[in-house]
Amino acid sequence: MKIFSGSSSQELTNQICVILNKEQKRFSSMGIVEQEIIPGKLKIDKFSDGEILPLFQESVRDEDVFFVQTTNSSDNIMETLLVIDAAKRAGCKSFTLVAPFQAYSRQDKTDHLRSSIGSKVLADVLTTAGMTRVMTIDLHASAIQGFYNVPVIHLNGNKIFIDYIKEHQIEDLTIVAPDQGAVKRASDFCKAFPESTFAMINKKRIRPNEIHSMELVGDVEGRNVVIVDDMADTLGTLKKASELIMAKGAKSVRAIATHGILSGAAMENLYSSQLTELMVSDSIPSTLQKEKDQVGDKLKVISCDRIIGKSIWGLVNRQSIHELNAI
Repeated sequence: MKIFSGSSSQELTNQICVILNKEQKRFSSMGIVEQEIIPGKLKIDKFSDGEILPLFQESVRDEDVFFVQTTNSSDNIMETLLVIDAAKRAGCKSFTLVAPFQAYSRQDKTDHLRSSIGSKVLADVLTTAGMTRVMTIDLHASAIQGFYNVPVIHLNGNKIFIDYIKEHQIEDLTIVAPDQGAVKRASDFCKAFPESTFAMINKKRIRPNEIHSMELVGDVEGRNVVIVDDMADTLGTLKKASELIMAKGAKSVRAIATHGILSGAAMENLYSSQLTELMVSDSIPSTLQKEKDQVGDKLKVISCDRIIGKSIWGLVNRQSIHELNAI
């Protein structure tokens, strides 16, 4: 096994290697030979016009290659395709794309006449390039797994945040789904807290990133609310949701989003919202530190390195990924 990092995920890859080394040490009594796992040598050259040229600086022949790259931009997607091609031409045995955030997952169906299905297009080009399997966290719609003709390891992002909520021992907890699409994710989260209650928000959207109206279904009076979703983009929805929940008598409101896209007026919305804090993972790491500096304690970044590291370990050593990451 060899693990490499794309341009977007170098820090996360380093952290994943730390987890892998810990897992290796933990299972050393089972006869597994210990060998330090570090990121492989991969150079990403760029021409002056932006053309990308990846170069493996070590052999990957007959190796199981793991490539960590968040596909949150066209450059990252193109870089990933070229790295897959380079690895296959160099004779790797298998190529696993570890994409903590898979782009275009909001385009999983045609909601409008003559529109694209972006997640299907992305799945097709990645598979055609030669990817053997993909590992990702919280696809916007789990049905997207069906777009791939290779195995998809779909990790549950709830695991990243449950321990954090438990550590803070929040009483009178109510879990809220911000829309119909998040009901399953939020109800699964609710199972980790047997004393919690559940509510949801029914919203009507007139166009992407613009909400027409929303209503709360359930009781939050006197409760500490946690909104659970898969991604946070402009935070317009979360801002309105927090105002609605506090107006209904809640004591506090927090939000969890696996993927902190945080585009447009996101930081302004977070700063002016009634959210106590927004918790996101580092699945999209590029600008999080700058954004965190703008809002201070309102933005909490929790790493997804542990569930990815454990999953890679389970895959390589034929162990149950589900059991390793059990909630």
